Amino acid sequence: MLSLLPTLEPQYVCPGETHAISRAVHLSRLAAFYPKCRECPHRQEIGQLPQPQFEEPDSSQPRISERSLFTLEGVRGVYLNELTRHKAGELSAAFASLLWESLPLAGRSDLRDANSKRPIRRSGPVVVVGFDERSSSPDIVTGVASALRRMSCQVVDVGQTSLPCFRFAVAHMQAAGGILISGHGCEPSWTGLDFVAKQGRPISVAGRNREARSDSRDICLDDIHERCELGAVRPLRQGGSQRVFQASVPYLAGLLKHFHALRPLRVAIGCPVRFVRQTLDALFEKLPVTLDWVELPQRRRDLLNADDPDVRRVREAVVARSADFGLVIDDDGANVAVLDELGGSLTPADLLCLLADVLPATQAEKAIVIDNAARDLLQPRVAARGWRCWLGGWTQSDIWQALRHDAATCGGGATGRVWLRDSVPTCDAILTLAQLLQALSRDDAPLSSVVESAAAA
Repeated sequence: MLSLLPTLEPQYVCPGETHAISRAVHLSRLAAFYPKCRECPHRQEIGQLPQPQFEEPDSSQPRISERSLFTLEGVRGVYLNELTRHKAGELSAAFASLLWESLPLAGRSDLRDANSKRPIRRSGPVVVVGFDERSSSPDIVTGVASALRRMSCQVVDVGQTSLPCFRFAVAHMQAAGGILISGHGCEPSWTGLDFVAKQGRPISVAGRNREARSDSRDICLDDIHERCELGAVRPLRQGGSQRVFQASVPYLAGLLKHFHALRPLRVAIGCPVRFVRQTLDALFEKLPVTLDWVELPQRRRDLLNADDPDVRRVREAVVARSADFGLVIDDDGANVAVLDELGGSLTPADLLCLLADVLPATQAEKAIVIDNAARDLLQPRVAARGWRCWLGGWTQSDIWQALRHDAATCGGGATGRVWLRDSVPTCDAILTLAQLLQALSRDDAPLSSVVESAAAA
């Protein structure tokens, strides 16, 4: 009789997942060397597989901890293996919980509308969401938007965009924050989340003045990590809303004022982001500047390395097409590498000092913010010109706050990113290009001569 009873199949649950899988799926994942199988307690149940796919760990050796998804400026992980829709939703809910806490204190909750006699519903924080061109982004943004609505946030979807346009949208919409799904700086198989606070401030790890920040409610990545570990609680029983906003329209209109009084020039330019290419084509449609596009693949690149394949492609295009200079824009739409008419690379220090000469000073004495990594290189050059030099810190959030509160003209450092002071501090490759064109339009000198003159000044 016992042999007639149904045999219960053991429950297999992959580490980090909540749903059970069948034994067939368990064996197929073992055969495919699924990364989570390394931590699975059932990894030795191999069935008819020829041999164990993962060896039993040696208890005498120290165990390597799991890699953290948090980086200096955001969250990054391999799509599905490390960062899934569910995990992105947890991180977004933690961010939304912190935004709720940063809202002004509400009054009485029993107030009622005079016409409908219904309780007045408290409005949640406005959160902008967007994503880049990676194939994994639509899946991740679905989990992010769903988690934000569950946390009673007012979601504004700007669609596919670039990092500078996304930060502009957060400031333009006067939103409480934003989440951009992006894997910039990583291989195509990676994805990630970039968090942005109000007025477009990048959210980074806790910086130099965490204890002395001007606003005690400023959010950093450490806060999001801690809240995600504790778990986020829904602030209201009602769900949030979601609407669409075309951020590219006001973004393009705001860029037009920076492109004027330009002489005819030819620029060899490469950028893997379609949104940036379309924006530049629209800007230069009626300008005397010719853009010669160089096709670049979606990959991780090192713009500070002159032998990087993408930098080499643009250098060859500069020489072959007799361009006035070359420009490589990274997949974040902010970081750039500049090449002169001879194909030589401009160092980040040369680029920052050149643009600082063009930009008007906001005060009687010009001031520049530099990151700590470029302190020894840039501080003597800035002091030799009679400019004030302030250290901005190690993160993008530190530089943003230094530019905003110290009234500096521009900022930058060792990475190639140039921060310009607009209505809010902005790091945008398109604005960097605009200032380069202004520097070359003051006379007929080539870029190499302009850089030499700026260095000798």
